[in-house]
Amino acid sequence: MGMVRILFFGFIFLLAGYSYMQATTSHAHNNNLREIESILDLAQQEELHVQGWQLRMRAGQGQVSDLEAFKQYVHNLNSQFTGWNVSDVHMSETDWSIEATRPCVLGDSQERLSIYAYEQHGSYEIIHTYELNGTSTKALGERELHELLEERKESFSLQDSPIYSQVRAVRPEDSEYVQPSLGDQARDFVKKLGATEIESLNEETFVSVSAYNDVWTDAIVTNGHKMNLQVALRSGETMGSGTTVTIGTPIITTEY
Repeated sequence: MGMVRILFFGFIFLLAGYSYMQATTSHAHNNNLREIESILDLAQQEELHVQGWQLRMRAGQGQVSDLEAFKQYVHNLNSQFTGWNVSDVHMSETDWSIEATRPCVLGDSQERLSIYAYEQHGSYEIIHTYELNGTSTKALGERELHELLEERKESFSLQDSPIYSQVRAVRPEDSEYVQPSLGDQARDFVKKLGATEIESLNEETFVSVSAYNDVWTDAIVTNGHKMNLQVALRSGETMGSGTTVTIGTPIITTEY
């Protein structure tokens, strides 16, 4: 239940829109990936086995009045989707959406753009969410990645969005070493990432710690406190399967 509760509130943050603080000065290219570089440095230091990573941008795009207007909005973006696989419009009781995906030329990564329209005060708010997902960390050090992100910001009107990051890794079990508790491990990761704990959820096989790093530029506000880091650890279901470690900024947005 703890995982479901945290995941639910994570999506509430996404649907309601981030309330974040952003510096008025522009970021240099090498600062765009500062957070994920810090997380990967920690993973190397702690000998974690990285399973995958994600970079994410998200921004509102205005409003449309009805479904036909949403379809026309998507149609107007067709010129940006050359080489992409674009889904049909998905309709639910609360929102409409389309998804476009394409393999990325950088390593084994894949791009995904999701366009949502959800009802708010009688009209429909449009949100663009761009994700770049991969497993090899080599691409994160390439200049072409920075250029790709800048291009996607321009193409999909994401210029005002921070770049949020997430890493999923596994800490193997060591039969000769007694691991600290999940809570102690999570708080140690938070400390090594230069952050201060804000709140936590502790269960027998799962721990999540939310924290704030005052050096990182962007944050959300939760319960009156700034937050820009979430660390979650889940112990393996079988003997020897290790501990799953998920670290995200400003929150984890996938199942963990």
